[in-house]
Amino acid sequence: MTDSVTNGVQAIKKTSRILTVLQEQGGGGVTEIAGELSYNKSTVHHHLTTLREEGLVIKRGDQYHLGIRLFELGAFTRRQRDIYSVGKPQVNSLAEKTGELANLMIEENGKGVYIQVSAGEDAVNLDTSTGTEQYLHTCAIGKSILSEMPSARVDEIIDQHGLPAETSNTVTDQATLKDELEGIRERGVAFDNEERAEAIRCVATPVTNKDGELLGGISISGPATRMRGDRFKTEIPELVQNAAEVIGLNASYSG
Repeated sequence: MTDSVTNGVQAIKKTSRILTVLQEQGGGGVTEIAGELSYNKSTVHHHLTTLREEGLVIKRGDQYHLGIRLFELGAFTRRQRDIYSVGKPQVNSLAEKTGELANLMIEENGKGVYIQVSAGEDAVNLDTSTGTEQYLHTCAIGKSILSEMPSARVDEIIDQHGLPAETSNTVTDQATLKDELEGIRERGVAFDNEERAEAIRCVATPVTNKDGELLGGISISGPATRMRGDRFKTEIPELVQNAAEVIGLNASYSG
């Protein structure tokens, strides 16, 4: 790799990390960002100036923030996914029927990305929204996606991201996770017993098209006090499976 290419790659990495800091901290000044990333202040200023010229960040006073142009790019990317256009009505319907939080997720770079989150009348507030990334092994919807992947791909994701714990109930052992994925394949439904957030349970199922191609996953999340008994084990699983089937069929014959 030539020096010019190497420098270009490093510049892209620095830009990406600066954008991530702005996302995580809700904005920041040159000095704050440089300190967080251990970058030279002039380097950070140069990157921020370029990003501002391209409309990707904005400046208020001495603070930089992510620009609406990023939202535009993200919204365009989301619309390119068949699962989003055909899945959004089903997610909204699930939220309305259950009163809980309904979610649609895809996998990118070994993590789950929420592309639609709809809140029912009684839904609790969680730290998930459109565009939020999540470790796949920590939640029912992520595990449902993993269950449809080849074992070699699952191993690659574990090697890349590990199995970090979100709560004391998170599955952090590879063999245990593999056993659970096998159970999900047999049942067609994944359960999350307070594994991503305390006092929150989730029911999910993978979404595939008529050819068996994995598109993503769909889930319902709610407080453990309501997600129990027949509702947790029978009623909601049936709802998410029906929704996944509709999405898969519509995606198969759309366009």
